[in-house]
Amino acid sequence: MEKGWEISDAKSIKKYGRDLLSGAWTPGSIFYVDSGGLDTNNGSYDNPVKTINYAMSLCTASKGDVIQVMGNSPSSPNDTGTITMDVAGVTLRGLYGRGLLSDSGFGSPTENVPCITMASHYLTIENLYLGDHSTGTTGGVVEISNSSFGCTIRNCMFDTQYIPAYGITTVNSQNYLLIEDCIFGRNDIAGFTTAGIQLPNSLGCIIRRNLFHTTSKGILLSGSASSVSILDNDFVLHADDAKGRAITINALGGLFYVAGNRANYGKTDMTNNPYLDDGVAGNTWGINWVGKTATLPTTT
Repeated sequence: MEKGWEISDAKSIKKYGRDLLSGAWTPGSIFYVDSGGLDTNNGSYDNPVKTINYAMSLCTASKGDVIQVMGNSPSSPNDTGTITMDVAGVTLRGLYGRGLLSDSGFGSPTENVPCITMASHYLTIENLYLGDHSTGTTGGVVEISNSSFGCTIRNCMFDTQYIPAYGITTVNSQNYLLIEDCIFGRNDIAGFTTAGIQLPNSLGCIIRRNLFHTTSKGILLSGSASSVSILDNDFVLHADDAKGRAITINALGGLFYVAGNRANYGKTDMTNNPYLDDGVAGNTWGINWVGKTATLPTTT
């Protein structure tokens, strides 16, 4: 074998001490979290840590480190407060597609407190099943602080068992956020009380290929948000009692591009247009569908 390579165990291949293959390829270190782990462990596959917050403390900024939630972790993880992602460049990932991080709610039980806070640059959350705490229903699931930049959220399920206020929101602003291939809500349960995604004052974000089940709003853009692209999303509306159920734009920044989205309610035509644009002039609306009909947005 070429000098510098080593096979440390059946799960990991290294070169010069750095993990190259361990669940999924990453240029940085991988730290595993499992219900049976200990926060005195080193976070290896065979010696996982107990909490995501402790795993975050083991990560090094801007090195591409990954926190893997192992497939046999419990439905409610060991983190009893908000999970804080505050180390730049870290990925929080389920070991398998949409692995169960929570199916009964996690994070802080305090009202108005998010379950996960993204508070650094170039963070990623992927392959996780996420929910709100059972007694924190006026809070939300993921909150992105205004100290963040260039974050990604993909292939996650945002459950609404306890009807949180939102699935993803930003505090003031979050620039160049990518949200893709996620599911917000379920067919049989009422959706978020505010919105699946709300982005106040954000710039250059992309929201694409997501599925929304909602009784409030799917996507809400407000404040001075600008240059956000909303592409190829599906909205299953649980009510037809207000305009803008799928997408509402009342932001002052403008320069939005909205195309390829589809909204449906039951088997009947909708009375209210699910696309609402009360923003400034300059937004571009391509072809978006309401049932089988291509539709332009309405205003209030």
